[in-house]
Amino acid sequence: MSKSVCHITNLHSWNDTRIFYKECTSLVEAGYDVSFVAPNAEEKTENGVKILSVLNPSQSRLKRATSVAFKVFRKGLKTKAKVIHFHDPELIWVGILFRIFGRKVIFDVHENVLAQIEDKEWLRLKGVVKLMYGFSEFLAAKLFYIVIAENSYEEIFKGRTNKITKVLNFPDIEKFKGLKKQSGGNGILYVGVVTESRAIIEIFQALKILQNKNIDFTFHCVGGVWELTQKLIDNSPIYHEVKNKVKFYGRLPIYEAYQLADKCAMGISILHPMPNYLRSYSTKIFEYMAIGLPFVVSDFELYRFVKEKEFGLCVDPKSPEQIAEAFETILEGKIDIDAMTARGKEVVEKEYSWNAQKKNLLELYIQIFSK
Repeated sequence: MSKSVCHITNLHSWNDTRIFYKECTSLVEAGYDVSFVAPNAEEKTENGVKILSVLNPSQSRLKRATSVAFKVFRKGLKTKAKVIHFHDPELIWVGILFRIFGRKVIFDVHENVLAQIEDKEWLRLKGVVKLMYGFSEFLAAKLFYIVIAENSYEEIFKGRTNKITKVLNFPDIEKFKGLKKQSGGNGILYVGVVTESRAIIEIFQALKILQNKNIDFTFHCVGGVWELTQKLIDNSPIYHEVKNKVKFYGRLPIYEAYQLADKCAMGISILHPMPNYLRSYSTKIFEYMAIGLPFVVSDFELYRFVKEKEFGLCVDPKSPEQIAEAFETILEGKIDIDAMTARGKEVVEKEYSWNAQKKNLLELYIQIFSK
């Protein structure tokens, strides 16, 4: 039997860390024939994965969820893959089409969409939207194999299906080793989408406090900036006071982004206390631990282990003063950085690495192909 698999997305880039570097590459290494359909990609074979592209010329969410999604369906169907593995809630209807065409389908749940809908204060008819999406999740539970990227997502599907596989979003440790070759550096590293809810304004305010204290730093910001956030940044007087110390790189492939670790004293993942963030680990902190970077994270109950085991520093994400104090603590060497990073490296390798998660993924595929 052909062990052909096609991953599909209408939203993520072809070199998405979870989809391409972890899941697709792991499947190729296990002997599967893997294709990956993604928007606006360069068609090629990379790491043994056949990258296939669909055109998405528009920023419209409606077009992305309809016409682009249908293009993804047609391209995925042409691969004649036995298993379709999709990664976006907008593709639930596409997954149903694949089931009609006799394919086995996996829904990879990266986020708690109902919690995100609750977070969107501007959204009209929120109750109707939640009801509609809740019904689509109900269908997904009945029709697809479910893969979850966070333990908390199990509650979404509990009682609806027994086909849940945990493939948590932990780092591939081996690929992070050696990225930080020298100790020290005055860089502060931010990796991820840049949004107001990820405390970008509070971070700029904290940088201003450091600047007023004549503490030297460079803020390295890697990630796409949302349009509304860009306007907010452009109109922020505080940003213009520190902008000569800020470098924006845009979105970079994950391992290219982390080449900057060599210039940095710390990584940061400071998130506002929104329902989705309160329940879901920031993958970045485990990547920082694997590299050997001390880090600053929001002071949520979820990260109590960070404070107790002294892997990093926890701050109130709404307090520029606390954020600045944590930055100063690390930049000025007021803690034992070497001991902190050694603890982090040891624990992430044992408890928070991709190896165990890869095993879960491969066991699911063995189960599907054995039927």
